[in-house]
Amino acid sequence: MAGVVNDIEALAEFRAHLMRFNHDLAENFATIQAHWRELGEIWRDDMYRLFGEALEEVTPGITTYLSATEGHEAHLAALIERLSGYLETGAGAGLGVGRPPEARRGMAGGTGRGTGRRDRDSR
Repeated sequence: MAGVVNDIEALAEFRAHLMRFNHDLAENFATIQAHWRELGEIWRDDMYRLFGEALEEVTPGITTYLSATEGHEAHLAALIERLSGYLETGAGAGLGVGRPPEARRGMAGGTGRGTGRRDRDSR
């Protein structure tokens, strides 16, 4: 079961990282847009306009990304909860969760040797 616990921890760590990244991205992007607008009174050359166009160009992509990853965050939270429930109740035992890879291969059916792919490939 140690492998499953590590997997849950890795999922939780990734979700936390994703949430921090998304928060920082949204906050910093809004800040740079506001700061750029404020500089419009001082910075009046073509580069100001070009920078603004670049911001406008990436805004829909950032908005789409942030919107899409809300669903990823929710999915990861549900997956973590489900896997934790399997570990807590022992329900994972019948699913090969926590079994060594050799034991899971045998669950594929028949001979207990998995698919037999290794036998064919070694010839």
